Amino acid sequence: MPAPLRPEDIYRFRWLDHVRLSPNGEYVAYELRWADAESRSNQSRVVVRRVLDPEPIEAVVGQRHDHAPEWSPDGRRLAFVSKRGAADQIFVLDLGSGGSRQLSSLPEGASSPVWSSDGTHLGFLGTVISEPNGVVDDPRPPESGDQVRRTPVARVASTLDYKYDGVGYRDGRHQHVFVVSADGGQATQLTNGAWDVGGFDWSADGTRLVVSGNADEDRDLHRETHLYTVDFSGNLEKVATGYDIVSPIWSPRGDVIAYSALNGDEAGLLDRMWVVPATGGTPRCITANLDLAVGDGVISDMRAGHGVPMCWSRDGDRVYFPASGPGATAIYSVDLEGNVRAEVAGQRRIYDFDVSGGVIAFAASDTSDPGELHVVMQGAEARLTDLNPWLRERYIAQPEEHSFTAPDGWVMQGWLLKPPGFDPSKLYPLVMEVHGGPHAEYGWAFFHEFQVLAGMGFLVFYMNPRGSDGYGEVFRRAVVKDWGGKDYIDLMTALDQVIERTGVVDTARMGIGGGSYGGFMTNWAIGHTNRFSAAVSMRSISNLVSEYSQHDIVLWGELELGPPPWPDPDALWERSPIKYVREMKTPLLLTCGEMDLRCAISQSEELFGALRLLGQTAELVRFPEESHDVSRSGRPDRRVERLRRIAAWFERFLGTQTAERPAGVAATVPPAPAMEEQPALEPELEPEPVAQAAVESEPAPQPEPEAEPFELPAPTAEEAAESEPVVVAESQAPEPEPEPAPEPEPEPLAETVAIETPEMAAAEAPPEPVVAEEPEALADTQVVTT
Repeated sequence: MPAPLRPEDIYRFRWLDHVRLSPNGEYVAYELRWADAESRSNQSRVVVRRVLDPEPIEAVVGQRHDHAPEWSPDGRRLAFVSKRGAADQIFVLDLGSGGSRQLSSLPEGASSPVWSSDGTHLGFLGTVISEPNGVVDDPRPPESGDQVRRTPVARVASTLDYKYDGVGYRDGRHQHVFVVSADGGQATQLTNGAWDVGGFDWSADGTRLVVSGNADEDRDLHRETHLYTVDFSGNLEKVATGYDIVSPIWSPRGDVIAYSALNGDEAGLLDRMWVVPATGGTPRCITANLDLAVGDGVISDMRAGHGVPMCWSRDGDRVYFPASGPGATAIYSVDLEGNVRAEVAGQRRIYDFDVSGGVIAFAASDTSDPGELHVVMQGAEARLTDLNPWLRERYIAQPEEHSFTAPDGWVMQGWLLKPPGFDPSKLYPLVMEVHGGPHAEYGWAFFHEFQVLAGMGFLVFYMNPRGSDGYGEVFRRAVVKDWGGKDYIDLMTALDQVIERTGVVDTARMGIGGGSYGGFMTNWAIGHTNRFSAAVSMRSISNLVSEYSQHDIVLWGELELGPPPWPDPDALWERSPIKYVREMKTPLLLTCGEMDLRCAISQSEELFGALRLLGQTAELVRFPEESHDVSRSGRPDRRVERLRRIAAWFERFLGTQTAERPAGVAATVPPAPAMEEQPALEPELEPEPVAQAAVESEPAPQPEPEAEPFELPAPTAEEAAESEPVVVAESQAPEPEPEPAPEPEPEPLAETVAIETPEMAAAEAPPEPVVAEEPEALADTQVVTT
């Protein structure tokens, strides 16, 4: 029997991202990432290869952080970002000579290089101080070479956007656009002020850039985003306004600008593709007939989220973009008349891509692998990398797909992972996982945490309740202002159905866990049912009243959850898990990053303190310095510790051994029904009363016999008040590319065909990191509960 995956395998994974094709489609560059045990850091390098060659031909190698490669228009140079000191800076690599040049030297760092169409300039984003009154800096020099500056004497906030998760406290700094000659020299800042540029692109003639952001007064009180054009003198001209505008890209014909934005100023609406004349005018939605959100909504713990990759066809007739359907993310294209076609699909998560020279290159994860590089040429697909061959020697649980029917007729999708040596005549403990968002989704993607739990002996069940991405706008909006309502009913209904359908769940040993909104739902569930014997709530929310203005996306919360809790907190208090803390009998593990600015650690502290004051079993694990994305991009040793804690908690309270099936109970495991088309229903978007959310099936027995089935109490009056890169190259560098000629567009695939030869699957691995001595087995994890 192959060995199961363990938390420490984080040090063995190789991930790829940021896929970029050369202009003629002959070469592909990407970043290769891994976790280094010796330095306890995440590292990366840039890899370049011919599309159909089995080995990489060039690599920027070494103990550094090189990423975000971008090809020059002539294919001779490669811009990339590298951290070779305290902050990231922009570099350009000459592929002919192998030499590189540093182009930026901003004290606070630079990112996101983009070439002008003639290759003479590079635009990039730089962090600069633009609100001097927003911080009192410590004037002393940094304490070490890898520190940008000391912790300030004081931070001063006068707007809601003074912090952002993953970035930290802004300290009067903002992100603006710079341009610099590709040959080097002084960079010029084009935008300025107390606002941030989100994305940008060059005009076809290289004289202007389009940027997204909001330079208005009181910008923190409005959700609008603007598109501006800016020239080399810094003159801004507004061309469009929308909501959450991202990824503006200027047509190669120069006449229009495409971008992704929400369909209005309401929660749960789909992100759609829009175009607007480059001179300004009325934006026009070109994906109005596609009932899917633009972007990648499928989540996993293998990588953090990033922007929406989009690109034009060379003739400017079509825009390529990702969109998430049921459990999968695919590549689509749309013409300017709104005709959408699927380009690359399948049961997988496509999380980055590029299109050039008649080739589509993309990075995709499936249930067996965290991500590989693929190309589509002339309608056929080939996988180019094999970054994690060691996984073939491990037990990887394959998901069994199920569909579930809610009481009001909605059909929902879910999956069940089974442990090694699964025996349908036995009963197994089960862990139910709940995704965050709520407008995200589980799908056909690799999930390390789930595989660790399945490998230990648990059934792992996960599904997409209403509110999830991938099933259309009505389904997505059905949870707005109804957290803990029909979404909770969906989860409990699906769990009941998988128990009945499979006959292999030990209902006395079930656990629940989830992060972010999934953490909210975990907290909510254990306050409304005693059927779970263990729970793990990660970076969660417990009190919607106190949380309302704590996080970094206050305006989003206002739409998603309802109006502020003043002067009447009752509506939000009714939806707050901590209101029902007296009913929580399930042992609860809470985990959170101390620098989580999305779901503040105070939310976990509130619930932990309340449970301990009531004498309940609870544990709080804090991860210093870590953001909301600790599970995906945190320091590797902390990611390992987090997984070990989660696994040990479920093992402690559920056990991993099988149980005998009671006499007379048949062992039937019928084939899992496929996901069916949604019924033609229009579920109401108005929230149901909270009391209806507490309806559940018969609760399973608990370890604590005194626990009574929960009935929702009426609120009391008291409650209501409360250095140079080393280049490893072939004998010959890429030839300079001639002027681009008209090219055929990639042929759409009626059905994705996987073509993989041993040559194409050859792996390129970074220097094998020094792996520290692995911790003992999970069973030896010390868990101390006060």
